[in-house]
Amino acid sequence: MRTIRIILLLATILSLATGLGIRSYFADQGTDEGALLREMAPQARFQPKLGNPPVYRLDDGAVAFNTHDIVPQIRGYAGPIKLLLVMGRDARIKGIRIIEHRETRNYVHYMELPAYLAQFVGKFAGDAFETDKDIDSITRATVSVKALADSARESSRIVAMNVFGLQIVAPKSSTRASVSWAWYALLFLFGFAGYLVTRRTSEYAWLRDISLLAGIVIVGLYLSSPFSILHVMNLLLGRPSSTALWYISIITTLLSVAVAGRFYCGWICPFGALSEFISRLPVRKWDIPAKLDDRWRELKYVLLGMAIVIVLVSGRSDYGNYETYVTLFSFHGNTLTWLLVAIAVLASLRVKRFWCRYLCPVAALTGLLSREARGYPSRHDCPMANKPDPLISECIR
Repeated sequence: MRTIRIILLLATILSLATGLGIRSYFADQGTDEGALLREMAPQARFQPKLGNPPVYRLDDGAVAFNTHDIVPQIRGYAGPIKLLLVMGRDARIKGIRIIEHRETRNYVHYMELPAYLAQFVGKFAGDAFETDKDIDSITRATVSVKALADSARESSRIVAMNVFGLQIVAPKSSTRASVSWAWYALLFLFGFAGYLVTRRTSEYAWLRDISLLAGIVIVGLYLSSPFSILHVMNLLLGRPSSTALWYISIITTLLSVAVAGRFYCGWICPFGALSEFISRLPVRKWDIPAKLDDRWRELKYVLLGMAIVIVLVSGRSDYGNYETYVTLFSFHGNTLTWLLVAIAVLASLRVKRFWCRYLCPVAALTGLLSREARGYPSRHDCPMANKPDPLISECIR
């Protein structure tokens, strides 16, 4: 395990340095906004981007602008959502295009569709742009959609007032602060309390089943926000989120690793819970030789290392997304990712926690960070099918 830690640490440092070098080299090139603008308004002629706020002036009196130039502080779940907007002299949006975003595409794929963006066309800069009212919301992408709408609304108002000299009276907003993070925090506290109790006595082992079921319902189905390797990748890339849930998820998981190893895997993770409940079905399990089992358990570290290199060099966290729980709980994926979900679920009938043992990047990460805990034997019915005296990196407590 020490060797694996050193190799992955070196891979992380080298990949991060390489990626920073590549991105700084190509930083000046940026996005060709002019080409995008010609696609959006092929008949129009426009002047170079000038002014404060910076805008492209079109020959018909309209203007075009990058919303990030005007409201860079507005962020989605994984960073800013940059838009190219065309707005007429009447302060109504004539065209919209997403230039760049770093949201997980499983959750925001509808947001990228021209049919979805078309609802912004014709909107006045003084409109509310409120989700669930004049802008359609997208289930499991609430934060991203709000960032999209806020970027379009606030930048439009600033341009309308500072470029066209219009007086824009913003309507009162009925937005309320999200408390979704509280559900996650309550589940974590319940699970950790259950963990402490069951370490003393097995009399309350049923508390773990309640915590696992709650993990499926709250973290998986309701919040659709399992702890993901993408959280860590975005953190390494310097792209923190704007949401409390993101911070709560990262902080509680990493703190629990320091105190109780792979606690998250064994008490909170919705896909781990689903896998374990499937593994409990009365289906005969395959007898995997110990040496072969140990060798295959190392595969998850290889996959994690590959994901680290690809993501940190490219700067694209979505390139490292092979996590089954992202596909399953976002209810979206391609043929390959859904096939992986099917394999992971069906394999759990024959192999206890198949995904957790052999493939999961979060299992690999939390295993690497787990500190030694002497005298923590494995039970005969261990849900990970661990040896009597397992490596702490394989123990889900």
